[in-house]
Amino acid sequence: MKKILGLTVAVVFLAVAMLAFAAPQAPKEDLKITCKKGDVTFSHAKHAAASITDCKTCHHKYNGEGTPKKCDECHKEKKEGKTPKMKDAAHKKCRGCHRDLKKAGKKAGPTPCKGCHKK
Repeated sequence: MKKILGLTVAVVFLAVAMLAFAAPQAPKEDLKITCKKGDVTFSHAKHAAASITDCKTCHHKYNGEGTPKKCDECHKEKKEGKTPKMKDAAHKKCRGCHRDLKKAGKKAGPTPCKGCHKK
């Protein structure tokens, strides 16, 4: 019984390690998003530390191969077809996630405009 348990733990550990090394690495430097209301600084490191380990949480069209696209590669300054403009996409995804976490009583980022937009 001990051998089976030990083998199971080893297999699970190796599977998790393989997934961690196979996943693309998030940029270490903060991303700066230029906005009229003030620039927004986005930290992949802070979000990863907050247990967001699945790239698809934010990069919703990412299929797991290669490097995920940056937000503004799809979301432009103006709406294109069904793709919302960058401002609307960020407010829905980012601000919405922060609000949902706060409602759930969890630690979350800012939701007021000045919390993200810095002049």
